[in-house]
Amino acid sequence: MRQRTLVYWSMFCLVMVIAQASALATVVVLAPHPDDGEASCGGLIANTVAAGENVVILTMTGGELGVWGKTHDEARAIRSGEALSAAAVLGATVEFFGAVDGSLAVDAVSADKLAAILLRIRPTVVLAPWPLDVHADHQATGLLAWRVFQDKRLAFALYFYETSNSPHTKTFQFIPTDYVDITDVMKKKQDAIYQHVTQGPADWFGMYVNMARVHGYETDVGFAEAYSKARNSSGMGGRAAVVGKTLGERK
Repeated sequence: MRQRTLVYWSMFCLVMVIAQASALATVVVLAPHPDDGEASCGGLIANTVAAGENVVILTMTGGELGVWGKTHDEARAIRSGEALSAAAVLGATVEFFGAVDGSLAVDAVSADKLAAILLRIRPTVVLAPWPLDVHADHQATGLLAWRVFQDKRLAFALYFYETSNSPHTKTFQFIPTDYVDITDVMKKKQDAIYQHVTQGPADWFGMYVNMARVHGYETDVGFAEAYSKARNSSGMGGRAAVVGKTLGERK
């Protein structure tokens, strides 16, 4: 019972970080590719919009490698259109960072560009993929978010999300600190994902359904998304801010 109470408190805290923000506050979802934001965070996006907040999906690359037989320019145009359609289903808006699929770099230029965008938007919450991921663009997006999180000009809560890639891989050693109940918006999340027609969502969306079902089991709801909150004072993830000399001293 104590564990269940802590889980619900964790879910409540994450929602309140968003809901208590001002009317102009924004949640920014950093999506390595045009479909990643909806796949991993579609439920939270839908919940946040329903709560009256603005959500921006910042798509880091154009997904240029994701449409067989198309040039980079053609694929980028197609997938940008799909991204706009998917975001519209959830009530979010989309911006494009401008990197090329498979080539997102973790360097000063990219970090400065991301910082400039976030300084303009001034988000309250930023969501980014957990950096220990099998895809290079996912890794780079998470690390860029972590780097910009250190920028003293910005003040936002950073949460990492998990991804899954065919056939079996998922983020490595991802340990949630917060869960969000997405039971009521699973259909909307699916509808958004299915706007990415070129990506064949019917072949892989089931992995995200299974992940949400497992997290729902962990939190006593139907379906849930899991997030890991970053902490500057104690590193990535959920380590305790105070370290005692025995386990009994932990709070």
